Amino acid sequence: MSRIEIALFNYLSDNFGFLLHDKHTEKTVAIDAGDAACYNEVLDKNGWHLSEIWVTHHHWDHTDGINSLYKRWNCKVIGPANNSTVPIAHLSQGLTEKDSFLFADSPVKILHTPGHTLDMINFYLPSENIFFSGDTLFSLGCGRVFEGDMDMMYRSLNKISVLPSKTRIYCSHEYTKANGKFALSVETQNEALISRIN
Repeated sequence: MSRIEIALFNYLSDNFGFLLHDKHTEKTVAIDAGDAACYNEVLDKNGWHLSEIWVTHHHWDHTDGINSLYKRWNCKVIGPANNSTVPIAHLSQGLTEKDSFLFADSPVKILHTPGHTLDMINFYLPSENIFFSGDTLFSLGCGRVFEGDMDMMYRSLNKISVLPSKTRIYCSHEYTKANGKFALSVETQNEALISRIN
């Protein structure tokens, strides 16, 4: 049985926030931190103490809450080691491709998936079949390519595509309807796509 409990919640207009809680050690991790008030509300509701923030990339809607959360919780902040065009506040450990560490006695592996940004990293817990894709991959779509190029994004998506099929992918935005509308404009007769959208 998993030691990890996951709280998923919305913030801003279409972001997903995540908190991972280790039921044995009581440590709690935030995946990104775009809105401190929303994260604190979920932390307080559950009686959890924030231990760490794992940052996927430097965009403001993933980092604007770091200062407030750090001030309240004195938590560790880890994230991309390289290529952040905007510094990430309070970053105490930079991570690169194939770095790994433990959370709740489960290995956490880092995938560098540039395209949306050059610094994008994803957090993969293989023993839990959990993957946090940041803004690389969404339901029925991928992130906009702002800093990288299309070939870079394609290579990043290929890294994710080889994960086991039972992997649960947690993405950072809800764009399913918009992505589905675009996909249908390209593949108008795709029955699987039509069924999924319906």
